Amino acid sequence: MAEISRRVALSLLLAAPAVLVACSVPDRASARPTPTPTPTTHASSGMPASLSNAAVPQGPLAAAPFGPTGHHWPTRTPRPSDAFDLVVEAECTWKDIARSISYVAERSPHGKCCVLVKPGVLPGYGAGSSKPPVLQGIGALDRDHRVLVMPREGSASITFSDAIRMDAVKGVAFAGFWLFPQSIVLTSVQDFAWAWSKGQAFNITAGASGPASHIELVECVTPEAKLTDADVWAIRTGDNPWNDIQIVGCYLAPSYKSASSSAHCDTLQLSGNSPGRDLVIRDTVIFASTNSGVIPSDRTSGIVFDHSLVVGGDRMVVRYPLPSGANAFASGKPAAVNGIGTVDALSAVSSTFVGNLRGQWLSVQNCIASIPRPPAVTSGQFSVDLSLNAIGADWLDARAPLPTDEALRLAWSL
Repeated sequence: MAEISRRVALSLLLAAPAVLVACSVPDRASARPTPTPTPTTHASSGMPASLSNAAVPQGPLAAAPFGPTGHHWPTRTPRPSDAFDLVVEAECTWKDIARSISYVAERSPHGKCCVLVKPGVLPGYGAGSSKPPVLQGIGALDRDHRVLVMPREGSASITFSDAIRMDAVKGVAFAGFWLFPQSIVLTSVQDFAWAWSKGQAFNITAGASGPASHIELVECVTPEAKLTDADVWAIRTGDNPWNDIQIVGCYLAPSYKSASSSAHCDTLQLSGNSPGRDLVIRDTVIFASTNSGVIPSDRTSGIVFDHSLVVGGDRMVVRYPLPSGANAFASGKPAAVNGIGTVDALSAVSSTFVGNLRGQWLSVQNCIASIPRPPAVTSGQFSVDLSLNAIGADWLDARAPLPTDEALRLAWSL
């Protein structure tokens, strides 16, 4: 960690990736790293005065009803324009990022703290559940504010050599780290947020380290469809349950399985042997994969679509045409939500669903479905609009514009 210069131009402006000077490959951060000796922090214990006011999000995403707009931010997380109690810089190594998080968390347990990461290349060790985590066992619960970690000079200043996994990180929010084309797995994290990020997948697992709880994925974007036999995003239980997860202002493109595949291919899959409860999908757009857009397990409950759009049936192909060699929906058109076998696990408010809906829903208010016979609802009912089965590109563009790199730069800027 180093002294913060007043010349630091803190920004989340997502500039196009450029050729960067790589950092040396660091050692993987060990659990509970020893904090660096007391660093010299910014003289005012806050951000430079020139950065005191955040710009209003601009461009085609700023006013979009669904998906990333630049207006969503993790709860209990200071914004870059706030006055901070402690700000430190970290070298572009996981080891120094871990030390910096531990330092500010211990020195200011109830204050607003920020770790600014210098430009470079962060290594990845893969995103599988058995892959070594890049960060493990750092941070703290019961803070008034999460520790904010962000690139010092914008996300284009940091790239990733491979997919990454984090394990048992607590009380931390990462914002502005652009992973694409890599992915991330969050294992047993608590009071955690990952925000303003483009990546191939954002997965959550409740592993051996403990439950996964109080997690926010905020304006996380997977914008490109893939020909693959895998789910796009997943929330899974392993040895422990998950609870209180929010997916806010996100954008999920589909995956299409190959014609010869027998896999079950969903955009957001919930699975595992332990319970999962209280998932809110808010202001988010999900394009269904070959089988469905969202599929819960019989051990999940409290799933709420809050002002979200799920595009299934065959309307995904308006934006994401089937690639050569893909399964042409041989088992039927993809469902928007495949809750088959679930009872009172699903609810929705102010949301739109294109494609089939399955399961018995708990509560539905002010929601529109494209099918003539929506599923049974314990409280409330779906409205029916069969014209949704013929929506075109203009309809989608007006409600969920394609999050191009340029559009994201305009929305995610200071």
